[in-house]
Amino acid sequence: MNNKQRNTTAALILLIILENLFLYYFFRNGILTQGKNAIGLFLTSIFIGLIVIYKFYNELVEETSLPANGRRFSYAVTALLALALIILGTQYDHFFHLRPLSIESSDIIPSIQIMCKRLLAGKYPYDIFYDFGFPQMPTYLPMQWIPFSIAEILHIDYRWIPYTAWCIAAVWLCIRSAKASSPMLRAAMPLLIFASNYILFSSSNKGIVEASVELLISAYYMMFISGLNQKNGVLQGIIIAFCLLSRYSLVLWIPLYSFILFVSKNRKQLYFAFATTVLVVTILYIIPYLSKDTQLFYKCYKYYDDAARFEWTHLNKDNRPIQLYSGTGFGYYFYTRFTNLPVMDRVKLLQKTHLVCSILVTVILGTWYWFRKDKINTRIFLMSSFKIYLAVFLFLIQVPYEYLMCAGNFVSIAILCEQARYSIRRSSSIGVV
Repeated sequence: MNNKQRNTTAALILLIILENLFLYYFFRNGILTQGKNAIGLFLTSIFIGLIVIYKFYNELVEETSLPANGRRFSYAVTALLALALIILGTQYDHFFHLRPLSIESSDIIPSIQIMCKRLLAGKYPYDIFYDFGFPQMPTYLPMQWIPFSIAEILHIDYRWIPYTAWCIAAVWLCIRSAKASSPMLRAAMPLLIFASNYILFSSSNKGIVEASVELLISAYYMMFISGLNQKNGVLQGIIIAFCLLSRYSLVLWIPLYSFILFVSKNRKQLYFAFATTVLVVTILYIIPYLSKDTQLFYKCYKYYDDAARFEWTHLNKDNRPIQLYSGTGFGYYFYTRFTNLPVMDRVKLLQKTHLVCSILVTVILGTWYWFRKDKINTRIFLMSSFKIYLAVFLFLIQVPYEYLMCAGNFVSIAILCEQARYSIRRSSSIGVV
């Protein structure tokens, strides 16, 4: 390993540690203010993507091949990670018994319970319900709630579904990263994987585990990063569809993904991925649900305007919106700097800024790739560009819920694991493998 590889690897590990600290520690413990913490989290996330590009730029890149003894060591470490996650799972189980599901904590999982019960009873899951004492419109996309039907069938706590899915994705990443040529990486990756979940489950962050399903979404995105490093277009299409049917985050990056595969002559892979994505979305969403209510997607999307109005007027003891002052996102700036506008006009201004900047970053990345495509590995650039795009997307989202940022953190760790599969053979001005 040369100095460039060693330094960039160390920088990536440090940045991921910082990302966790910005997300879970600095703001919560009063070390940084809202603005400094949010900007620190954003810049750290951006630099993770940039460092990976820099590491492999203008280098001849190949997948690493380890001797048998190196692979045995990595698989032993993976087994230890799996054991550690099982032990952590006992702590989850204890917590689930202490904090049973309750509408007082959040309506996310209770709403999903209603949708799953309806699905298994043969009813339409997206009908308005009144179980909480007021009319509630189900807004969750299929892959946010359908997997919880397993919990309903097995009569287990719904929160086991996100944790189990995340563990599967984490172990899979660790297995794939067994090819890492760097002993530092082979040791650091399972530690970071475990620590990232442990700090999430720490006493000050248990609300994310208790009330959200973000570990499930994170599992999708971890598998998505893994899928980007494989040639199987069908597999990529399935994972992309799962991501699209769980969160909207991916949608504005898809044109960049398509452009990169097209100009890099991976067109067969692109066509298979596109066809598979359309097929899965059609089977899981359009035919069973959207065909019965063609306004369903629009209704669900408009619901987020109502949620934004509530969160921007839901104030803490300092007379500030609670979710805009949780240490993440740039929404607080629009709230405080455009006071001449009504609240919803400030939300709309942020929404427009979010859209423009998300599109702009993909255009910039796509333009850079067009002129530099012979100097950067396609898979490396796909991972890095998504991380950069996601950092912008989450920084400018209209309500920066802390739990939404978890996926970005796990994406970073997935990128660390996947880029470890590649080694730099020698400097080259010709291109990459």
